[in-house]
Amino acid sequence: MAVANLDHVAEGATLAAMIADETFRVEVLCEPEDLFGSSQHLALRRAIGALTERGDAVDALTVAHEAQTIGLGGAMDVVRRLPPASGKYLTVLANARLRRKAQEIGRMLLASGPSPEADLGEAAEMAVAALAGAQQKVVSAGDAGAEAFRRAKAGAPRLVRTGLQDLDESLQLVGPGDLVILGARPSVGKTAAAVQVARHAAAAGKGVLFCSLEMAPEAISLRLVAQEARVPFVGLASNQLEVDGWEKAGRALQAISRLPLSIADAGGASPSQLRAAATKFKAKLARVGVPFGLVVVDYLQIVTPPRPDRNRDREIAAISSALKSMAKSLDVVVLGLSQLNRSPEGRQDKRPALSDLRESGAIEQDADSVLLLHRPQKRENAAEIIVAKQRNGPTGAVRALWNGPTMAFGGDPEFAVPWPETQLE
Repeated sequence: MAVANLDHVAEGATLAAMIADETFRVEVLCEPEDLFGSSQHLALRRAIGALTERGDAVDALTVAHEAQTIGLGGAMDVVRRLPPASGKYLTVLANARLRRKAQEIGRMLLASGPSPEADLGEAAEMAVAALAGAQQKVVSAGDAGAEAFRRAKAGAPRLVRTGLQDLDESLQLVGPGDLVILGARPSVGKTAAAVQVARHAAAAGKGVLFCSLEMAPEAISLRLVAQEARVPFVGLASNQLEVDGWEKAGRALQAISRLPLSIADAGGASPSQLRAAATKFKAKLARVGVPFGLVVVDYLQIVTPPRPDRNRDREIAAISSALKSMAKSLDVVVLGLSQLNRSPEGRQDKRPALSDLRESGAIEQDADSVLLLHRPQKRENAAEIIVAKQRNGPTGAVRALWNGPTMAFGGDPEFAVPWPETQLE
C-alpha cells in the first residue's frame, strides 16, 4: 500500500476510534489539529472537537451533522466510509505530519532560491523554526518527574566545570537544555575561561564543540595546550619555551588530542549554521558512543543575526533566543560568551551587573545562568566570578586567581602569576 494511502487509512481508523472511545478522543484532541492531512478528515476532527467542547454527544450521526454544518459536503458518506476503529496509529500520523512539514519547508526554500534578492539565511532560519515547532511534545507532569528522578539518582553529570571547586558546586545543577552566558568587558578573560570550561567538560568524557567566531582554531588549541601544560602561552606561540616547557607542551597536546573536543572555525556564522555544525558533531559523537555535553559560542555579539534588523536589540534577542532553542533541541549546555557595556567602568568598584549585558535585555531573559568575570586590576592576579543569575541554584561571587602566562583561572595561591606588561590578553 502506498504511503499516502496508508496515512489516509490510519487517519480514518483514528477518527473512528475517537467517535467510539471517549478517553482516546480526549487524548487525540490534545494533539495538533494538523495531525490529519486529509481535508475531509480534518473537518471530522474539528467537528468532534466542537461537540466535545460543548459537552454534546459524539456519535456517527452528530459528527456528520456537525461536519456538514462547518462546510463538509457529504459528511455522512465520509463517516460511513471510515475504516474499523483503531487507536494504534498515532505514531503513524505523527510521522506523516512531520513528512508534510518537511515538504512544506522544502517548498519554502525552493521558493526563496530563484530570486537574487532572496534572503536564504532567513528562509533557512524559518525552516528550522518550523520543523522544531512541528516536533514539540507535551509530557505529563508525572512522566517529567520520573525522568528527573532517574537523572538525579543516576548522578547528574556536571556539564559546566571550571576547576574552581566553589564555583563548580554552585553550578552543579546546570544541565542539558540550559543556556549559560559568560559576560565580561574586553581583555578580562572570557575566552580563557571558556577554554577552561571546555577542557574540563571534555576531560569528564562529554563531547564539546567550541565555536570560535573571532579566533582561529589554532589559537584556541594553543590556549588549551598552555592551560593543560601550565606553560606560558606567548612562549608557546612564539617558539620561546625552554626544553622542559616543550616536553610539557608535547604531553599536553597528546592528552588534548584524546579528548572528545572539536573546534569550529565559525567566523560569520548564523545561529542556523551553528546549529547545523552542532547537529553534525552530535551525530559523529553518537557513532563512537560519546555523549554530547557542551557547545561554546565565542562570542554572541558577532554571531550573524538570523535576519538583518535596524534595531540591534532585536538582532541580539533573536540570536540569544536561537542559542537557547539549540540547547533545548540538542539536549546540551550552550555556553555563550557576551560583551558587557561600559557601565562598570563608571562605577567606583567597577563590578559588573546583569544590566551591563550589551545591547539586549533578552540575553538576561533567555539565559538560565549568567556568570560575570571581574578583575579589579587587570595587571594583577585577583579575580572574581559573579554568579549573577541562576534558575536552579544560588547566586553570589566566587574569588579566583588569574594566571596570566597560562591564561587560566585557579584557586590555589601558588597558581597565581600576574600578567606581564609585555603580554596581551
